[in-house]
Amino acid sequence: MALSFPLSLADFFDGLRIQVAQMAPSEPRQIDRTASGTILTASLGEAIWRGSIQIKSQTFASNPFAIEAKLSLLDRAGSSFLLYDPRKCYPHSDPDGSLISGYSPQVASLGSNNRDMSLKGLPAGYVLTAGDLIGWTYGSSPTRYALHRLVSGATANGSGVTGTFEVAPFIQPGVAVNDAVTLVKPVIKAVLVPNPQYGGGRAKVMPGASFDFVQTLD
Repeated sequence: MALSFPLSLADFFDGLRIQVAQMAPSEPRQIDRTASGTILTASLGEAIWRGSIQIKSQTFASNPFAIEAKLSLLDRAGSSFLLYDPRKCYPHSDPDGSLISGYSPQVASLGSNNRDMSLKGLPAGYVLTAGDLIGWTYGSSPTRYALHRLVSGATANGSGVTGTFEVAPFIQPGVAVNDAVTLVKPVIKAVLVPNPQYGGGRAKVMPGASFDFVQTLD
């Protein structure tokens, strides 16, 4: 049966044996300089996440060609997949996600500056640290996947509500108070940059494939 897009984590990303990963938000912007030397900057659109994945070398017995088949599928117009940052799957203070297991965090407040927010529904005393990742879905037809990095930390009070903290990139319209958020392996929807590297081959061992990706909001 044909797979549906975006490919779920189980259908693609969770099956990768990742050796090196890079992932960061990129905001298109313009920089100009006046005659007096003043630097002027302007945003040219929404920030999106970009990155690259290098897969570990594999023996032919492990069938690395199964991954090549998925890459071939994704190297087509209209294909997409879900992925998370494998370097940062959990909050810094909860390195295996066990402390938040069974809880359902939600948006408690959203700042008018599109940078500040707070959460509720966390364990009492739960610590969020600068650099932690947070995600949620918003909109429909299509469903969009937001991913943000905490710029400042916060700690949940006895009722599981945090103080205000800042995130980057900017929060886009569509999320609302009481919406569910994810702190464990928050995902984005991405597409392949064309022409992934499938890796060469030598006796018994095949160097791992590699590919670049970019977030899509469609």
